Amino acid sequence: MMHIQPSGSQLIIGGWKETSLVDVLESVSFTLWLSYCNFKCPWCSNSRLARGYEKKVVPIGEIVSHVREARNFVDYFHVTGGEPTLQYRSLVTLYLKIKEETGLKLSLDTNASLPEALQYIFLHVKIDHVAIDVKAPLSDAALYARVAGLQTKIAEKIVERVREGILLASQNTEFLELRTLLVPDLLSPSDIETISRELANLNLKAPRIAYVVQQFIPYEGVPDEYRNKKKTPRELVKQTAERVAKVFPDNVEIWYRTIEDGNVRIR
Repeated sequence: MMHIQPSGSQLIIGGWKETSLVDVLESVSFTLWLSYCNFKCPWCSNSRLARGYEKKVVPIGEIVSHVREARNFVDYFHVTGGEPTLQYRSLVTLYLKIKEETGLKLSLDTNASLPEALQYIFLHVKIDHVAIDVKAPLSDAALYARVAGLQTKIAEKIVERVREGILLASQNTEFLELRTLLVPDLLSPSDIETISRELANLNLKAPRIAYVVQQFIPYEGVPDEYRNKKKTPRELVKQTAERVAKVFPDNVEIWYRTIEDGNVRIR
């Protein structure tokens, strides 16, 4: 299993935001970004962070201190990246200290490709909210490879690991938020429907499940190939969410997220 482990009292991070309205649906979070990722998505808005160009080693105690100061203004402590599970041992230490000292709900954003790391995390701490970025249909390794910036042979193994990670998360969290970015020239609404059918067939068990269709926006951090593309049209994102609402069972919430409308629930 690929992993990056600083000392148990430190994490390699890009930074944090004391109050975020976009990382946990309908909630406010203190959001921490961890450096490095095992994917190389060509459209990634955090590409410098994911590739390790933006990083600093920070003591866990320093992070806890800042979260403690913000705890009265947030509902969740949310960790994203990069891919946070690359630092899973130190991450567990952080989560346990945050829970002990603030009582906040805990949240994790992951690509779910490291199920062993997820298993370790879930064994040691309760994660109240898990957001999983489902990059492409798990039945199409070649497409998944293009979307995630991987070799096809690697993606053939990764898609099975992602499926395992999704199932693990659904069994170990109260709120499972599944997300897919509608990337121009990579994913079509039909691809999103395929992802939705695959996820619906997994019979996920979390008490609350949501699927979010997200808009691609060419932020400053996006690599050059996609930096010059236009954002996904708002109406296409909305229409795609309406299409997948016909695929998922009724217990799954359907949302879309755009810069124009924010988070909107379809059903």
